[in-house]
Amino acid sequence: MIHTVFYVIIFFVALIVSNVINKVFPKLPLPLIQVIFGLILGMLGAGDVLRLNSELFLAFIIGPLLFREGEEADVKGIIKHSRTVTMLVFPVVFMTTFIIGVISHNFYAAIPLTACFALGASLGPTDAVAVGSLSERFDFPKRITAVLKGEGLFNDASGIIAFQFAILALTTGEFSLGKAVGSLALSAIGGALIGFLVAWLNRLVLTLMEDVAAQDVTGYLMLEMMLPLVAFFLAEEFHVSGIIAVVVAGVMQAGGFKKITLFDAQVESVSKTVWDAITFILNSIVFLFLGIELQQIVTPIIRNAYYDNFRLFLTVLALTATLFILRYVILSIYYAVIAKKRRQKFSRYVDDILLLTFSGVKGTVSIATILLLPEAVAQKYSLLIFLAASVTVVSFLTGILVLPIIAPKKEEKVDNVAKIAILTSVVEKLEHESKKGRNKLGYIATIDNYQARIRKLIINQESATMTAEFNDLQLLILRLENEGLENAFRNNEITIKTYQIYQQYLKELERSIVHRFVSSLAFAVAIFLRAIRLVLSHLLHTNIHFKRKKIQKLVGDAKTEIRDLYFKNTSLILDALESLEGVYNADLINYVQSERLRASEQVAAGDFLTRIITKARPNNLDEMMRGYYLERKFIFEYEAQGLLTAREAKVMRKNVNALENYSMNDNQSNLLYDFLEYNPK
Repeated sequence: MIHTVFYVIIFFVALIVSNVINKVFPKLPLPLIQVIFGLILGMLGAGDVLRLNSELFLAFIIGPLLFREGEEADVKGIIKHSRTVTMLVFPVVFMTTFIIGVISHNFYAAIPLTACFALGASLGPTDAVAVGSLSERFDFPKRITAVLKGEGLFNDASGIIAFQFAILALTTGEFSLGKAVGSLALSAIGGALIGFLVAWLNRLVLTLMEDVAAQDVTGYLMLEMMLPLVAFFLAEEFHVSGIIAVVVAGVMQAGGFKKITLFDAQVESVSKTVWDAITFILNSIVFLFLGIELQQIVTPIIRNAYYDNFRLFLTVLALTATLFILRYVILSIYYAVIAKKRRQKFSRYVDDILLLTFSGVKGTVSIATILLLPEAVAQKYSLLIFLAASVTVVSFLTGILVLPIIAPKKEEKVDNVAKIAILTSVVEKLEHESKKGRNKLGYIATIDNYQARIRKLIINQESATMTAEFNDLQLLILRLENEGLENAFRNNEITIKTYQIYQQYLKELERSIVHRFVSSLAFAVAIFLRAIRLVLSHLLHTNIHFKRKKIQKLVGDAKTEIRDLYFKNTSLILDALESLEGVYNADLINYVQSERLRASEQVAAGDFLTRIITKARPNNLDEMMRGYYLERKFIFEYEAQGLLTAREAKVMRKNVNALENYSMNDNQSNLLYDFLEYNPK
C-alpha cells in the first residue's frame, strides 16, 4: 500500500514538474515532456504499480475529457463541416482497419488476419487529446479546427466498434458485413439516446432543485462531474457506445438558453475553474500513462530474441507511414470531388489536406483499445500490443515534427497602449481623490497596485530585448538590495524585526521580475540565497534568545532603520545604473532610475513600513473598489470612443472582475506579521 502511494505521489509530482519545464521552455510541447517523464517512471518500476485498465481508462479519463469537449464544442461549425467529419469518422477509420490489418499480416503471417484487423481498428481513430494538445500552439483555420474537433469527438466510438467486430471475428470465426453495419448503427443511435436521456434527467433534477429553492453550487458541480460516468456506464450496460453517449451528454449539457441569474453566474465562475484544473490533470495523466505503457510494452519485445529488431523497426515505420499516406489519399480524393463540384482549383485545398493529414496523430486511446484484447489473445499475440504502442508514439512524434513546419503559428500581437492609458487615467483620478480622502495610505497602496500593473504592460509592450534588459536591471537591483540588507544585519545596524520586514519588501520586488530562461538561473540563485539567509537569520535570532546574549541588536526604531537602509541601497543602485550607461538602453536606465527616486521620495515621507504591511494584509478595500469602479468606467468610455475593441474590453472586464473578487476575499492572513505583531505579556 505504501509502495503504491509513493508512486502516486511521484506521478503527480511529475505532472507539476513537466508543467514547470514547459513554462520555462515553451517551445517544447508539454505532451512530449510528459511522455518522456512517463518513460522514466516506467523504467523506475511505476508500470508494475500503476497499471492501465482499459475500461476504467476510457470511463474515468477519456470520458470526462470528451464530455468537456462536447460542452465546449462549436456545434454549428461541426454541423457545417459534417460531411468531412463523417468521412473521417467512418470511411477513414474502417479503411485504416482493413489496410493496416493486411499490411501487418504480411509482415507477420503467423498472426491471424482478424487479429491484425484488431490492431488496425485500434490505430484507426485519431486521439482528441493528442490533437488538441498539438493544435494549441498553432493558428489553425476555423474550418480545420471544427473538423478536428468533430472527428475527435466521435471517431473513438467508431474505432472501438470496429475493434469489437474484429475480436468477434477472431474468437468466433464469423463475420457478416450487413450485421456489422446494423450493429454499428444500433450502437451509435443507442449511445446518442442514452446521452440525451442522461442530460435530460440532469436538467429535470436541476429544475426540481430550483422549484424547491434547493439550488447549491457544490451540488450542481457534483451532478455535472457525474454525468460522463453515468452516461458511459449506462450505455455500456445496454451494450451501446459509451463514448457517443458521453459526447452527446456533453453537447446537450451546454445547450439551452443562458439564464442571467446570480446562481448561474456563480456556477459558471466555479465550474470553469474546476473543469480547467480537471482537464489539465486528465490530459497530463493520458500522456504520462502513454510513456509508462510504452516502456512496459516495448521493452520485453525488444529484448526477446525471437523477434528481429530491425524487422520490428521497419514494421512500425511502414504502419505509421501507411496511416498518414492513407489519410492523405482519402482526403485528397474527397477534396478533389469537392473542387470539381464547386469548379475550383484543387490547389486551394492542399494546405487543408496537409493540416488534416498530420493532425491525425494517435494517442493513449489506441493503446487502451488494444489492451481490450481478451487475455488469451493478448498473451498469444503480444506483438500486436507492441505495434500499437510503437506506432502511436511514432505518429505522435511525426505530428510534433511536421506540424510546426506546415501549420500557421499563433502570432500574439501585443498592443497595450489603450490598456496603459486606461490604468493611467485611473491613477490620475485616484491621486486627485487621495488629496481629499481620509485613508491616504489606502489610496497610496491602491495606486501602487495600479502602477505595478502599468509597469508590466509597458514592459510587455516593448521588444523581447527590452524585456530581457529590464529583467537584468531588476535582478541587479535585487542583488544589491540583498547585499545591503545582509551587510546592515551583520554590522548590527538593524534588528531582526527590520530584517524580516525588509525581506517582505524584497519579496514584492521579486514578483516584478518577468524572467525568461536566460535570467531564470540567476533569478533562482538569487532567491535561493535569500531564502537561506532568511532561515539563518531566524536560527540566529532563536540562538540569541536561547543563550540570552546580546550578540545582535534587539531594540531599534524600525521606520528609521528601514529609511536609512533604503537610502543607502538607493545610492549604491543609482551608482551601478549610472555605470551601465552605454551597455543598456538609455531610456530604460532613465526609467528605472526615476522609479527608484520616486520610491525614495515615498520612503522619505515615512509611509514605507505601513505600505509594506498594507500590501501583505490590505486594509484599503474601499479604495480598491473605487479603483475598480473607475477602471470599468474608463473601459466603457474607451470602447464607446472606438479606442478599445470589444474583445479587448471583454478581457479587461474579466480581469477587473477577477481582481475585485480576490480583493473581497476576507480569508487572507500573513503569518509573518502575525508573529511580528505578537507581544507576549
